[in-house]
Amino acid sequence: MAGGRHSSAGQERGGRSPGFYAVCAAVVIGLVASVVVVVQAVRSWADDCDQVTDYTLAADPSIVPALNRILGEAKDTDLGCANVAVSGATSGDIAGRLGKGTDAPDLWIPDTGAWVGKAALTAAGPVEVMSGSIASSPVVLASREADAPTAPTWLAALQIKDIQLGNPLVTGVAQAPINAALAEGQADPVSAGTVRAALVPLAQEESARTADEPVGEEMLQGVVDNGGVAVATEQSVLDFSDGDGARTLTATVPPTGSNFMNFPLVVTSPAPDRHYKATQVARAVAAVLGGEEARAVLAEHGFRGPDGSPLADGRGVGRVTKLALEDESALQDALGGWALMALPIRTLVAIDVSGSMETPAGSRSRMDLTVDAALAGNAMFPDSVSAGLWAFSQGLGGGPQDYKEMVSIRRYDTVVDGLTQRQLMAQQAGKVDALIGGGTGLYDTTLAAFRTVQETYDPRAVNSVIILTDGANEDPDSITKEQLLSILQRETDPARPVIIVTIGITDDADAATLAEISRVTGGSSYVAKDPADIANVFVNALAARGRS
Repeated sequence: MAGGRHSSAGQERGGRSPGFYAVCAAVVIGLVASVVVVVQAVRSWADDCDQVTDYTLAADPSIVPALNRILGEAKDTDLGCANVAVSGATSGDIAGRLGKGTDAPDLWIPDTGAWVGKAALTAAGPVEVMSGSIASSPVVLASREADAPTAPTWLAALQIKDIQLGNPLVTGVAQAPINAALAEGQADPVSAGTVRAALVPLAQEESARTADEPVGEEMLQGVVDNGGVAVATEQSVLDFSDGDGARTLTATVPPTGSNFMNFPLVVTSPAPDRHYKATQVARAVAAVLGGEEARAVLAEHGFRGPDGSPLADGRGVGRVTKLALEDESALQDALGGWALMALPIRTLVAIDVSGSMETPAGSRSRMDLTVDAALAGNAMFPDSVSAGLWAFSQGLGGGPQDYKEMVSIRRYDTVVDGLTQRQLMAQQAGKVDALIGGGTGLYDTTLAAFRTVQETYDPRAVNSVIILTDGANEDPDSITKEQLLSILQRETDPARPVIIVTIGITDDADAATLAEISRVTGGSSYVAKDPADIANVFVNALAARGRS
């Protein structure tokens, strides 16, 4: 028993604007927050269970031990004749998996309700809050006692040298200081910009990492061993500290208050029949978790009750004022900015080398200007960028294959045969004009590029495909546009998103089709009507590749 898509705003870009999704998220979250959930004790429809059905519950790792103990001791009849298997997973991971549907848990306890609104926008099935909070814990600053910070606000805390924040795209705990800092100054129109400015060095540090920042016990042990300040919950600090003082940390909170993790119970089973049954089980689970025995176990593990009242016997940081944003879109804007700065570019650039690319554009050709654009982008981005290069036209790769790999995807600072990846990209981009000829093999190339990036997906980057073309698909043996769009929609994985950015070169490009291709993957579409604008369009497309 134990156990938006993305899009960029712009006059000639496809997809919905960032504001649309921010408003959607705010509306959904507001609706969730406004629901008053009354959980009544639910008993089995029979004294004994003739049949016990297995259900899955994915929960934030911090609360899993307490859940295992509580649900492990509960009777099957208490749980609605169900066996509830608990597993730990970060909230960001489950929010992504819900979009896929096939890997979704029946029940979910994220660290904070903010994830519910985010997940509901892309989930394959309904996302239903059964209990707004089964426990709570304020977010604190954890440090050795001698290093305890005296930050007057969360904005000041975000500027502590070498503060360990975590990844706010993955956990609510890491989002909390941003949320709290925005809440502190929400009456000041300048404050949001000040908070975003404070995030710049933290996001840049995240971008430079080659591995995920430690979380949970590993992060707190690092504070014990090396000093510094980390963002954590009161519960995690209490759970980490031991009696002999070898693993004791101090928890502090700015006098303005703090954000609370509230651990809602959510029904997430995507199939209608299964969702209905899981809802009945969730009511029973909520009743068990709301009982006195369960509350005592949760308190023993360092969790406060749903109302956030201080723990007994002087444990923890005492009474804490709750900081909350009135407009959640401010947090979504800040997180969007974080993603742009913190997640490096990982892209496959596919350049059309069909015969029409020889068309004159002033004193030069379309291809000359396209290569110049690629070289400009190649020169301006940092070593953290990973990129590869394809050329495509009908039959270029031999037989029915319309694409040819020029450079495999690697980080720019990777050395290959004495050349850095950046140098190799520049070298090969200068050779594509020698390949000009044939028709435009757009559809097969787009699908192959999408699958290549998806198969080699990097979770620490914004993964994308950039297609530069001046025409429409001219390969009669390729898949159709309808087939391409259907396959892209079916194979798009919200947990492993790959966006397609399309750049049409002059009005000869099939702008409508390019926009549809981008839209179905959450990407953006641009048209450089004047060939001289290709360089600016290309660079802007790369810079906006992860905007959501």
